[in-house]
Amino acid sequence: MKNFNYHFVMGTVGVILMIEALFMLLSALIGEIYHEPSVNSLYLSAAITFVAGGILGLLSLYKRGRKRISKREVYLTVTSVWLLMALFGTLPYLLSNTIPVFSDAYMESMSGFTTTGSTTLVDIESFPKSILFWRSFTQWIGGIGIVVFVLSFLHLYGAGSAHLYSAEATGFSKDQLRQRINETARTVSLTYFALTIVGFLLLWAGPMDAFDAACHTFTSISTGGFSTKQASIAHFGSAYVEYVIIFLMFSGGVRFVLLFLLFRHFSGKIFKDEEFRWYALSTLGFTILITIKLLVDGVHIGNVESTFRTSLFQVTSALTSTGLATIDFVQWGEFYWLIFLSMFLFCGSEGSTSGGMKLSRLIILVKSTRIALLRQVHPKAIYNVKINNQTYSSRIVEKVLAFIFLYLSITGIGAVLLSLNGLTFDESISAALSSMSNYGLALGKLGPSGNFSSLNSFSKYLLSFMMMIGRLEVFTVLSLFFPSFWRK
Repeated sequence: MKNFNYHFVMGTVGVILMIEALFMLLSALIGEIYHEPSVNSLYLSAAITFVAGGILGLLSLYKRGRKRISKREVYLTVTSVWLLMALFGTLPYLLSNTIPVFSDAYMESMSGFTTTGSTTLVDIESFPKSILFWRSFTQWIGGIGIVVFVLSFLHLYGAGSAHLYSAEATGFSKDQLRQRINETARTVSLTYFALTIVGFLLLWAGPMDAFDAACHTFTSISTGGFSTKQASIAHFGSAYVEYVIIFLMFSGGVRFVLLFLLFRHFSGKIFKDEEFRWYALSTLGFTILITIKLLVDGVHIGNVESTFRTSLFQVTSALTSTGLATIDFVQWGEFYWLIFLSMFLFCGSEGSTSGGMKLSRLIILVKSTRIALLRQVHPKAIYNVKINNQTYSSRIVEKVLAFIFLYLSITGIGAVLLSLNGLTFDESISAALSSMSNYGLALGKLGPSGNFSSLNSFSKYLLSFMMMIGRLEVFTVLSLFFPSFWRK
C-alpha cells in the first residue's frame, strides 16, 4: 500500500461532500419559502457536511505528490463517495427529528441516492416540505451520479477521469460518443438537465403545484420513485399526470447519449439501436399482456383506456426500476407478481438512470445461449455476439456472464438473510431483488400499499448495502474485498 494515492481519495470525497452541502442549501431555500422551522436543521447539516469535506480536502493537500491513479484508488473513491453521501444525507432527517432512528434515516438516504425508492415513512404529507424536497432531490442527484456530475464541469482528475466514469456509469460499453470522458459526462448531464426542465413545466401545467411538480420530476427522470404523497401518483387521480410521468420514466430508462443525439442533432440513431428496440418492445409487450389479462380476469379499473394506462404506468415503472405507483398491483395475484419480478430484473438501458442488470446484458445472454445451441449442431462454425453490428469479445461476454452470476448470487444470499430475520418467502426474494435492482417496491407488506418501516435494523442495513452494490453494478464494490486487488 506504499504507492496508494490517499490524497486522490480524500480530495475527491472532500470535493463531493462540499457539493452535497450546497445541495442541502437548495433544500433550505424551500424551507425559507414555506417558513418552516426545519430549515435550521438543513443549514446545520450543510455546515457539518461542508466542514467535513473541507477537512478531507485540506488533508489531501498535505505532502501531496504526483502518484499515479489506478483502479484501486478509483474503486475505493467511488464506493466511499456513495457511503459517505448517504451517511451525511441522513443529517437533515436526524437533526429535524423527522426520522429520529438512524437505521431508518440511513436507509431513506441510501434509497434516495441510489434511486431505489424503498421508504420507511408513514403519513408522508405531514413531513416538512423542505425535508420532502431534500428526499426527492437526493434521487435526482443519484440518478445521474454525483461523480459523473463533477466530471461534467470540473476538470480535476486528468487521466483518472476515465476510471471514475467507468466505476460509476452503468453498463459495460462506456465510449458511445468516442469523445473525451469529460465531454461524454457533460453530454449526459445536459440531457438530464433538459429533461428535468421539460418534465417540471409539463407537470406544473397540470394539477400539480410547483413544489409537487419539481419533486415528482426529480424522482421520475431519475427513475427513483419517492413521492410527496402517501398514495404516490394515485393521489392526483389525473390521466394527464400519469402520461407525463410515463414519458419521464421511459426517458430515464433510455441511454442518455441517444437522447442527446435525438434532441440536439435530430438523429434517428436511437431507433436503429438494438437495445432501445428491445426496451420499447418490452414495454409495449408487457403492457398489452397485462391489459388483456386484467380485462379477461374482470379486474375493474374503469374503461379500456384507463386499464391500458394503468398497465402502461406500472410496466414502465417496473422496467425502469422507478417504483412509482397508481395502484397496488400486489392485489392482482401471483401471475402478476411473477411478471413484475421478471421486469425489474433487467430493467432499462445502459447509460440510463434505471437499475437492474440492463437489457444490453440480457441481449448478450440470449445471443450467447443461441450460439451455444448452434455450436451443438455446427461445432466448427465461427459465431460472434454482436449488438448494433459491434462484435463483443469473449472477454466481455465472460464478464457479462460473471456479472449476472454474482448479481443473482448476492440477491439469493440477501433473500436468505432476510428470511432469517422474519420476512416471508415472497417478501424476502422480492425485497432482495428490488434492492439490487433499485426498484423500491416488493411483495406482501413491502408493496405499494406498505413500506419498510417494520423491518429490523439488520435488514435495513443489509438492503441499504445491496442498494449500493446494485447501483454501482457489483464489481466496483466487491473488488474491494479481494486481497489481490490491493497488491501492487
